[in-house]
Amino acid sequence: MIKKILASLLAIAIILVAYAYWYADSLKPQYTGETSLAGLSAPAEVYFDDYGIPHIYAENEADAYRALGYAHAQDRLWQMEVVRRIAPGRLSEIFGSKLLKVDKLFRALSIQQYSEQMLAEFEANGDEKIKTAAQAYLDGVNEFMANGPTPIEFSIIGVEKTPFSMIDVYNTMGYMSFSFAAAQKTEPIVTKILQDLGEEYLKDLDVDPNTTGALLTSTSLAMEQLTLQIDKIITDLPAAPLIGSNSWVIGPDKTKSGKVIMANDPHIAYSQPAVWYEAHIETPEISFYGYYLAGYPFAIIGHNRQYATGLTMFENDDIDLYWEKDNPANPGQYIFKEESRDYLIRNETIQVKDSVSVDMVIKSTHHGPVVNEALELDDGWPPVSLFWVYTQKPGEILEVTYGFSHTNSLSEARENTSKIHAPGLNVMYGDVNNNYARWSSAHLVKRADSVNSKLILDGTSGKNEIQGYYDFSYNPKSENAPWGYAYSANNQADTTNGVVVPGYYLPEDRARRIKGLLDQDKKWDVEDTKKMMLDVTSINSPEVASSMLEAIDEKLINSENEENAIQLLADWTGTFELDEVAPTIYNKLVYKIQEGIFVNKLGVDGFGAYMKTHLMKRSFQPLFANDSSKWWDNPETPEVETRSQIITSAFTDGMLELENQLGEDMSQWQWGKVHTLEHGHVLGAVDLLRKYFNVGPFPVPGNNEVINNYIYAWTADGEYKTKAGPSTRRIIDFADVEGNSWSILPTGNSGNIFSPHYNDQAQMYVNGEYRRQLMNKEEIMKVSEGPLVLKP
Repeated sequence: MIKKILASLLAIAIILVAYAYWYADSLKPQYTGETSLAGLSAPAEVYFDDYGIPHIYAENEADAYRALGYAHAQDRLWQMEVVRRIAPGRLSEIFGSKLLKVDKLFRALSIQQYSEQMLAEFEANGDEKIKTAAQAYLDGVNEFMANGPTPIEFSIIGVEKTPFSMIDVYNTMGYMSFSFAAAQKTEPIVTKILQDLGEEYLKDLDVDPNTTGALLTSTSLAMEQLTLQIDKIITDLPAAPLIGSNSWVIGPDKTKSGKVIMANDPHIAYSQPAVWYEAHIETPEISFYGYYLAGYPFAIIGHNRQYATGLTMFENDDIDLYWEKDNPANPGQYIFKEESRDYLIRNETIQVKDSVSVDMVIKSTHHGPVVNEALELDDGWPPVSLFWVYTQKPGEILEVTYGFSHTNSLSEARENTSKIHAPGLNVMYGDVNNNYARWSSAHLVKRADSVNSKLILDGTSGKNEIQGYYDFSYNPKSENAPWGYAYSANNQADTTNGVVVPGYYLPEDRARRIKGLLDQDKKWDVEDTKKMMLDVTSINSPEVASSMLEAIDEKLINSENEENAIQLLADWTGTFELDEVAPTIYNKLVYKIQEGIFVNKLGVDGFGAYMKTHLMKRSFQPLFANDSSKWWDNPETPEVETRSQIITSAFTDGMLELENQLGEDMSQWQWGKVHTLEHGHVLGAVDLLRKYFNVGPFPVPGNNEVINNYIYAWTADGEYKTKAGPSTRRIIDFADVEGNSWSILPTGNSGNIFSPHYNDQAQMYVNGEYRRQLMNKEEIMKVSEGPLVLKP
């Protein structure tokens, strides 16, 4: 009897294992064989190379984009689903109330309404070739959705598949554009500092203390609430926001081959799957190797045999927050220049999974939407509106991105770049004809000299209104510069025609290092460029360490570890290698010193929000060296603290914390033990699923502001978990585009957990390795298992 039971259990187990294997195999992307794709005018071939990059060969452009949509969907359909839900505020429908705050903010931003307006304009007046290509891509996505296997995430979470449409395309770009902005994270904390502490404190953070036009009537508690709510929402986003980037284009006079070399590594928040999908299209009309966003038909960056484009963030300020004033006699009106104006009012209902729906009333002034309800600000707050260039001006989103893969010359690329109204981007360009350039693209806002755009502004008086926009000719740019290269590292670019461009620029660390390397008297090749992209040396960090050390009171140093730490920092050259100890000590001190400065003035939560701003990154180096700053004093104590006291205390306390965290043996405090990278999937937040869906963790070198830019938040626990970094490292060599152009992705080209290309580049990525970007068909066929033939 027992034998029969055991035999039955064994049979059941075998059946379950067999079923699991069959089920998993049925969900894999199809990389070879034949399948039908409705709407094709002729058969198309897709060769997936040894890293799962699709190389699409079609008879015409529409067929190619249809095939691209199909290939993209079978690898990234779940990612497409999540991304298309962000801008219209529909995440709660599938994830429940935990993302309700995210939905409420994006409903208030009115990206959906803006997308509808731009789509209507495009449908009425858009280029027919662009319409055809975009719709063909969507048709390919929808064909896979209708007839292909359902990704496992849809089944686990319980999401119904619905077709994609052009509104999803516009919303995808709307979300990505908002993720670029920094003002909404910074203006509340800057205004709080001004209100609570005064102008001198802003000066020491390298912020213009000009307060003309600012309405300073809100309470400190209210300002802190605004800061924390925005910070929480940005943190909860389930898709990767864009953060920074490096790029440089080396002109022919500085290369060994006499041809241009382009390098680009856009910095984007890590996620699984990663943000970019690589694909290569070949038709009689177009040849392009591109990087695609989930659900978006046209490559954002890419190259062919004639030219290449790259991107970094401009970091210009294209968002302003305004205080408004309700009409006390009519809640449907607000006061502007002492006159009543009607709010534009829109009612919204958010469907929430496993809960009741939530109704919203969204009011807008001429500045933009009022965000009080979205941010759940307490009663008694004045209305706060959000002006955003992106939704205030008509844009040519599809036209611009289509144009980047259909450019024929430097002048055409420049003209295409000039059409970008928002977000602000630095467009990098290089070509086979030895041209190289950087153009800062955006419709830059004209503001009165009295307006401090880093503060929340008085929206009632009319003194802080936008006065128009500068022509593209005013934007910073560089074309075929005599010094032999163009570069961008989110630093403040040179101004044009005397116009200073307000923004939330990152510190000059990476820019200084890039410029210093490229200014060397040497000729560059691809191998040199690869090494440069992996550089982990900071010029600024030893300068910061020096200002720390000069402030430490040596009379209070009383342990061997403290003495050794001081010597390590004194000898340190600013490198952030895995096996080094100095970076671990340095980062602990950067955090502890700022903790000693800011917590007693901003509170614990306010300090946490401040530490995530670009303002913090730009200001801590000059602040640490400023012996006379009022920031050093703790207002909660009767005595006046000095720079030496705060830094010495931070050092001794920090050393004790490191000993508790990593042990008393300082040789074990290697940077790679505390600086790690894990690529998180939405389902990886569930402990049971984490090891299946997440990729990593890995120890990684680098830091926040070296060229190999692994970005993390400073935290009290001394664990520097990398949140963002190079979303690809790509190099295009115009001496041999087909044979010597390189790339790497953080995990893999597929977002399908059952694909062999889900994480096949992850270890290579952290090792600093590259793979070739193939464009030669014979080579592609050699590494492919055979084509996937798509038939009409």
